[in-house]
Amino acid sequence: MTTEHQTLTDMPFWLLVLISMAGLSGEMLRASGEDMTMGQIAKRVALRFGASGFLGMGTLMFALAVNSGIYMAGGLGIVVAVLGADVAGALYTQWLARKAGIRPE
Repeated sequence: MTTEHQTLTDMPFWLLVLISMAGLSGEMLRASGEDMTMGQIAKRVALRFGASGFLGMGTLMFALAVNSGIYMAGGLGIVVAVLGADVAGALYTQWLARKAGIRPE
């Protein structure tokens, strides 16, 4: 009796890179319109990269655990990565506004 399990090593490398970078484009677009220093942009990009990588890879591994196909799991991972990065960015913006003593719009 054999069982087939997919692991992270079975995935194409480009899928891992795509999931990890899913949240970066939105943050760079948002940062280009505001007057931000390079340090602030780097912090926000690192936050989004970490959130998208963590949540996207977690979703990908969960989808693989419930016997989803590798590309379906990758698609779900990318969608959750983008959503997670947006939520993390919004929470960080609210925290900064609270720290500065202003109300976010």
